[in-house]
Amino acid sequence: MYNEYEKNHSGFQMDTNKESQHPTIEGVSNLTHAIIADMHWLLEIIDGRIRELKDGTFFSLNDCPPPEGAETDSAYNRIIRQFSLDTMERLLLICSIVPHIAPERLTEKMRDRNNHLKLLYPEFGGCIDPLFYNYLATQQTLLFLLAGKDKTNTVFYQLALHNSVLVKEGIITFENVNAAHQSVSELNKIPVLAKEYLFYLQSGNEPRPDYGSAFPARLITTDMDWDHLILDVNTEKHIQELMLWVEHGKTLLEKSKIFGVSYPCLFYGPPGTGKSLTAKLIGKKYKKHVFRVDLSMIVSKYIGETEKNLAYLFDRAKGKDWILFFDEADALFSKRTSINSSQDKWANLEVNYLLQRMEEHQGLTILATNLKSNIDSAMIRRFQSIIYFPVPKEAERHKLWHQLLPKPFTYDVAVRIDKLAEIELSGANIANILKLSCLFALKNNTYALRNEWVDQSIRRELIKENKTR
Repeated sequence: MYNEYEKNHSGFQMDTNKESQHPTIEGVSNLTHAIIADMHWLLEIIDGRIRELKDGTFFSLNDCPPPEGAETDSAYNRIIRQFSLDTMERLLLICSIVPHIAPERLTEKMRDRNNHLKLLYPEFGGCIDPLFYNYLATQQTLLFLLAGKDKTNTVFYQLALHNSVLVKEGIITFENVNAAHQSVSELNKIPVLAKEYLFYLQSGNEPRPDYGSAFPARLITTDMDWDHLILDVNTEKHIQELMLWVEHGKTLLEKSKIFGVSYPCLFYGPPGTGKSLTAKLIGKKYKKHVFRVDLSMIVSKYIGETEKNLAYLFDRAKGKDWILFFDEADALFSKRTSINSSQDKWANLEVNYLLQRMEEHQGLTILATNLKSNIDSAMIRRFQSIIYFPVPKEAERHKLWHQLLPKPFTYDVAVRIDKLAEIELSGANIANILKLSCLFALKNNTYALRNEWVDQSIRRELIKENKTR
């Protein structure tokens, strides 16, 4: 992430020669200078605390403010501006970045050169990376840098660190340096920068979380367009109303404080009728990330765990302008039960907690279910928009048979689209049929779909749906 540096205790020396073998790109240069400036700052604070330990010289953070210049455009500076980071949070951020770009800088100051495992200043805390023997800052390191020996300020900063926007947003977590050895004390945990933000710093691309147990939602996209989505007239009208919020919601909230910041929606209807595709197309149209929530990773049999998982999901989505799409939401949003047991009580609390977070989320939340009857009337009233996706009618199916056929494929003259449209199928059914029919065509070195291939594909799809033709 930087071109060249001097290996001394004063910091880095940039290679700014425009005629050098590796010319500097402006964006990379801004990023490099911003990070190195903050690394200089970190090293100055460490030097101040070391002097305080050695000869009692008083050191104050007020005498060592963060570097100016965060207005320049780089991923690092955008993080500082976006989250309005204060001195403590900026120190936390740079400490989480150092292990990825120049771990030797802290190691030179803090580790005994004659003994890889020995630290020179125990007051700083910290730990040794067991693989490369580099020094890693811990929570204790941060607290000592911030408060020195002042225990009152240490307690204050310990609380403040865990309430930092960087921690709440999941940008930084405190973790054990070795997963096999769980530390009893929080002070021994190291600040770890989320992978998507490390990638953001390296590439400048917008950060988004990786799918997994830490973030149970997957980014979904589509190469299809609105022409491929053939809907009932009323459904299309309701979607247009929904998109008014996506397009003008922020302006409305700026003009009036009366309305809530959220726009929770319910999509319901049989499978394959366009619920998922609609969510993807809205995201595509307005350049917003759409995350499909994996409910199997959200819902837990243990009391309180479902709410915890939901809290983490909504916390990560806060301020991101993402669309959260809960597909097949019956598992979590099914009809609330009468309270006959403690489990029933907790099930109702989970639904109430979800409703609360939906109403607080400043963005679009879409719940999709096959049956509206699975959701009770008390919950229905909390949705801003409820949109029904019916099985397409014959005229709509006629359009689908045309619109979903990819180029350069065509229908053989014997194929009767009007007859195909009479068969009650969803858009997803028709897409599956055409996919198999196109494979039959390719096998026979042609792009013209024959009647027998389409008929065979229809039978396969109907059998799968337990239907007969």
